[in-house]
Amino acid sequence: MLATLRGRVRQVAGDHCILEVNGVGFQVFLPLRALEELSRAEGEVLLHTYLHHKDDAMALYGFLNPEEKALFTQAITVSGIGPKTALAIFSVLSPAQFHQAIMMEDTAVLRQVPGIGLKSAQRLILELKTRLRKEERKDGEPAGAGLPLADAMAALEALGYSSATATGVVEKVWRENPDLTVPELVRESLKRLAKER
Repeated sequence: MLATLRGRVRQVAGDHCILEVNGVGFQVFLPLRALEELSRAEGEVLLHTYLHHKDDAMALYGFLNPEEKALFTQAITVSGIGPKTALAIFSVLSPAQFHQAIMMEDTAVLRQVPGIGLKSAQRLILELKTRLRKEERKDGEPAGAGLPLADAMAALEALGYSSATATGVVEKVWRENPDLTVPELVRESLKRLAKER
């Protein structure tokens, strides 16, 4: 059900964009990081979407990569965390940073997100840590995989690359070479980015 949408961004305003798909405009709520990317987008874009039903209302949430969408859908299963709060998480934190905060039980990082206090942060950790670890094992990733990924992404962002660009290239390089150290991940990612220019 509306797992992805491909179209042209016609408007970016506040917490959402209007994505035109075959002449139909969809209002899609996105993290602020994603909206910044989309405001500069030319041509068609692909959004990974989640349709949320509540009572008689529906809202469409969008993400630039499937990892962020997957973590969003996990977050909204936690008691007291609604879609707006879950979306705010990824306006402040990258998927790797959120994953790392959960695995390291870092409530201080989670509390940087508007709407998340100490109790909400503790609840996120309590309900998601075991689940995320199980998924890592199922996917064949080591439990600590998020740490080097987060460090490599942070390094690229410090060099001026956008969060979406850093996330995309680092995760692609890591999947092909899961044994790379952080400096090696950064070097290989920079090589890929240089080739794409």
